[in-house]
Amino acid sequence: MKIFKIILFIIFLVLLALFGIQNQGYFLTGTPLYIDFKVASLNYKVMELPNWGYWVLCLVLGLLITGIRGLIAAFRLRRQVRTRDERIESMKGEINSLQTRLDIFIHDPYIKKHLEEEARKDKEQAATEEKKKD
Repeated sequence: MKIFKIILFIIFLVLLALFGIQNQGYFLTGTPLYIDFKVASLNYKVMELPNWGYWVLCLVLGLLITGIRGLIAAFRLRRQVRTRDERIESMKGEINSLQTRLDIFIHDPYIKKHLEEEARKDKEQAATEEKKKD
């Protein structure tokens, strides 16, 4: 799969280079960028750049914008993970405290005797029901 991705990437680069070479006249032509806000004092003329410079500038700005949005999402997810980890830790503490209470409850001799009697009665009841079925 890795080799397939490398070959696909090389094919993409070759097609991109072919596109650039075939349109070399357009990409090397210099064009000034005019910014007009339809107000007399807000007219700007940016220095003349080749068209490939504008393409690269737009690509970099797009990558920056998506990168910033990705960072915001990553920080949000990190905060969710942290709060859920804290919740898990608090629940683990609650489980441990309940387990110790259960251990104390089960090892109490009076309660243990009562539990053994109930288990014996359940076995006897199951045996009598089984005899009735036969």
